[in-house]
Amino acid sequence: MKHKPTLFTGGYNPKGAVKWVEEMEIIFEVMGCTEEHKITLGTSVLREEANQWWK
Repeated sequence: MKHKPTLFTGGYNPKGAVKWVEEMEIIFEVMGCTEEHKITLGTSVLREEANQWWK
């Protein structure tokens, strides 16, 4: 089974952010991710404004 996380670009979109977090949590659970892997996977799909914020 493939899990392709949605890219997250940031911006002011509270509903979009909540939806992205919920989708990522499902993927983390299915994959049995450790906390360290959650950070690695979660930050790998940040783009634009969200990626700049993380850095």
